[in-house]
Amino acid sequence: MFIPLREQYTAHTMKKEHHYGRLIASLVACLIPGYVALYLFTTSIPGWYSRLKKPDFLPSDLIIFYAIILIFCLLGLSLYSIWNAGLNRSEVKAAFQLFLFTLTVFLLWFCSFFYLQALFFAFVIMVMVVAVMVCTLAQSLRSAVTSAFFIVPCLILMLIICYANLQMVLLNSGLPVWGIIP
Repeated sequence: MFIPLREQYTAHTMKKEHHYGRLIASLVACLIPGYVALYLFTTSIPGWYSRLKKPDFLPSDLIIFYAIILIFCLLGLSLYSIWNAGLNRSEVKAAFQLFLFTLTVFLLWFCSFFYLQALFFAFVIMVMVVAVMVCTLAQSLRSAVTSAFFIVPCLILMLIICYANLQMVLLNSGLPVWGIIP
């Protein structure tokens, strides 16, 4: 049976349904790791993080604090958009799995940078985060287009974090490569 292209597009990608339970669950699922990230960041500020040599373009700690909240809120909205596209389709399911992997690796970056104080190891992980986020964006463009509006700003912020992390590795070359064991 032939279905016009407009109806196919509308049926799969332009759902007008709003699932408030999914929205809340998506935001909570991303804000819990965000809370862990904020905890790791704020507990490091008075200690070793304040003694690091940082690049000049890095904003104040307060702006970084709010940027972390923004990233995890955008990730929550992205998760909602992917989930709302319908997890019964294989393309959407792949985007969902890539997204969850991105979220996990991003949390691993916070642990390696702020908990283990391993700048180089954190840089390697952040490169992985950016790569997986690009894959998530590509898969989302195939299956859940609206999520790209939330993924692109996250990707830009993650590229900035990656560059700042690299600069800190270069500026603090005397630190242990693999960090410390707390």
